[in-house]
Amino acid sequence: MIKLRICPAVAVLATVLFSSLAPLRAALPDYKLGDVAAEDVITPVQLRVINPDATDALKEKVALQVPTIVRRTLPATAEAETELRTAVVSARTNFMATLKTALNGRPPVATDVDSPAYLAAIRQFSREAPKYLPLDRLAPVWVRGASDEPLVENLLEPLREAMAQPIVADKMETPLPPNRPVELISVQTQTEMPTMQQLETAGTTVTVGKVVGLGRARRIVESYFPSGQEELGRFAAEFVRPNAFPAPGLSEILRAKRLDGVTVNDTYEAAQVVVKKGQIIDRKALSALAAVREKSLIGALQTKLDQEQTVAGRISQQTKWIAVGLAVVCVVLLLIFRRLRPQTGTALVTVPAGYQSLPGSEQATLPGEGGSDQSWRERAVMAEAQAARAQEAIRAGALGMMRETVFQTLSTQRAELLSAQQRAEAEMRELEQRLEQLHTPLQERIEAYEKRIEELEQDLAAKGEENRELIGARINVAKQQLQAERGRFGTN
Repeated sequence: MIKLRICPAVAVLATVLFSSLAPLRAALPDYKLGDVAAEDVITPVQLRVINPDATDALKEKVALQVPTIVRRTLPATAEAETELRTAVVSARTNFMATLKTALNGRPPVATDVDSPAYLAAIRQFSREAPKYLPLDRLAPVWVRGASDEPLVENLLEPLREAMAQPIVADKMETPLPPNRPVELISVQTQTEMPTMQQLETAGTTVTVGKVVGLGRARRIVESYFPSGQEELGRFAAEFVRPNAFPAPGLSEILRAKRLDGVTVNDTYEAAQVVVKKGQIIDRKALSALAAVREKSLIGALQTKLDQEQTVAGRISQQTKWIAVGLAVVCVVLLLIFRRLRPQTGTALVTVPAGYQSLPGSEQATLPGEGGSDQSWRERAVMAEAQAARAQEAIRAGALGMMRETVFQTLSTQRAELLSAQQRAEAEMRELEQRLEQLHTPLQERIEAYEKRIEELEQDLAAKGEENRELIGARINVAKQQLQAERGRFGTN
């Protein structure tokens, strides 16, 4: 009975394995870019496939809308104003000391203006004065003891207006793209790196025309003063400084974040033709074929896993039946053993009247008829011993035959189950290898991201302190891309 139960299970297992291998035998052709499809390819399930060409076009469009990050230092205007005031105060102190020396130690007075000593002091101080310092306008004011604040304010007014605009250096390693907007991020120092939240929300977007170069900003200051006061414009323009610094690394980070997940997907319904016969294989067709192949292998793998679990459950059930059968056999053997066990003691036999004793030397007289009681007992014991030996031989033969039959049956069934399970495991390994080969391009992308992260970490160790946060931000973006690729591998 047990053998009859297990044979159908083995047949079911073999049927499941051969039926699951059918889709694998009918694998899709390995088309290359530019090949011509030999037959129609129909998807068995609904597909959502990335369209490479449309995705690239959309990413290019989105990339043009991502602004170029420019860090703008807020204290730059105040620093330029302080520098101008400091230069004027220092020039006043040094000129008055030079004039006093020319006057042989006498403090200057208003009447010393245009005196020989005054003119000599002007000539001497001009050689060491700041570039473009309007000394001919400031010196008389200083000698008379008047305040130079009105003239200083006149110099600061165009400087403040120029510094209110974002000013970049004339020579930059990476010029600003003319077709992209500019996002100004306010920072306190030139080396300060904004956070990702600031990149997303805290910036001010302007056109690239609103960002002026250093030379242009200085010309704007010079043009502020009318004819005849050009030296004032040139002196004030000397204090114009860059207050905006492009950050190509931050722009790349923001662009990568904006482009992450930007795709154009084509949807194919179940039983829809993905590639038609005679069609030239392009990037879109290759992507669709890869999706069909992947879905087919994943579906086959899932089906095989379910079937293996079903077979394992049946094997477990058969094992339970075998255990129950063994228990029943043991109970039956125990009952047979108890029935065949010899009885101890001596049995008394009633002999009918007229019984004749055995002939020859074994002849003896029964009890009550004058014979020997001891001789009769010995003969009874011998007869019982012979009967016990006969029963023991019968029992041993029956038990041995039954044990041999049971163990042969169990061995055969176990060998059949193990063989079926080994075939299932071999087919599983083959399917997993094919699935791994299918995901080779994705694995190469993951390895590329890991290599990029390693290079950035090496740069992080080699660069100076001012670039550590920038490279650290690049590493974070690369890791996000890596996690996205791994998540896409796990969900597709």
